Amino acid sequence: MNMSLIKQIVRTLKTRINYLRQRFKVASILRIVEVESVSVLSPNMRRIELAGASLSDFPAGYEGGYVKLVFPQPGKKALNRSYTIRHFQQEPPRLSLDIVVHGESNGPGAEWSRSAKPGDRISIGGPGSCKRLSPEASWYILAGDMSAMPAILVNLAALPADAVGHVVLEIINEADKIAFDKPGGMQLHWVVNPNPTEKNTLLADTVKGLPWRDEPVGVWVAGEFASSRALREYFRHERNVGRDAMYLSCYWKIGTTDEGMKAAKRADAEAW
Repeated sequence: MNMSLIKQIVRTLKTRINYLRQRFKVASILRIVEVESVSVLSPNMRRIELAGASLSDFPAGYEGGYVKLVFPQPGKKALNRSYTIRHFQQEPPRLSLDIVVHGESNGPGAEWSRSAKPGDRISIGGPGSCKRLSPEASWYILAGDMSAMPAILVNLAALPADAVGHVVLEIINEADKIAFDKPGGMQLHWVVNPNPTEKNTLLADTVKGLPWRDEPVGVWVAGEFASSRALREYFRHERNVGRDAMYLSCYWKIGTTDEGMKAAKRADAEAW
């Protein structure tokens, strides 16, 4: 191995180590916050705004990233649930989380989001960052279900005004079609799936049916495990999209808890 390649590898490793040190330093901070307001964005999406003095040093620029809500479990280890940061206002400090709410979920995060009211207190950890779309792309594909919608909208807002491509959003109800700004060249495709907790390929099929351009693409995909996994296979192996040009993740998995989803992700034959 030649010396220049070794030096390049060392520089890359040092950069990665410094990034991880900074990330875990930020993520280790635990803050107690209070629910400031709760508003309904659509039948299946509500916005919960958090406030408190502990947010006075919350770092800017993490919209589209996440915080972890901490739910104590009597006699057991606390459970953490990650939620996307939709907005952060520094003065006075306000943190906005847009959360999917539907009756079939009964985990700690779902129960909290349904019952949260002004004055309720909760601990949060983070923030954690989120990979942005490739700035070198000539066109873009963003796709996800309602759990991914807040992050997708943040990414859309960051695109240049002349960006072109496709946005595919899977929603539960026609009334979940919320209004948002996007570049005029980004075509919007709604996929209505009233039964998101039943196995389906609606989102993946819609994305695979989009017209393809033989130019550098930027891909951002998140949502349910099986759907994201199918699109991982499509983009990596059928379209040969490189890892640097693509963000792909799963936020939940049909039929299991957050812990079950993470276990399935670790056990997957191919790394995410």
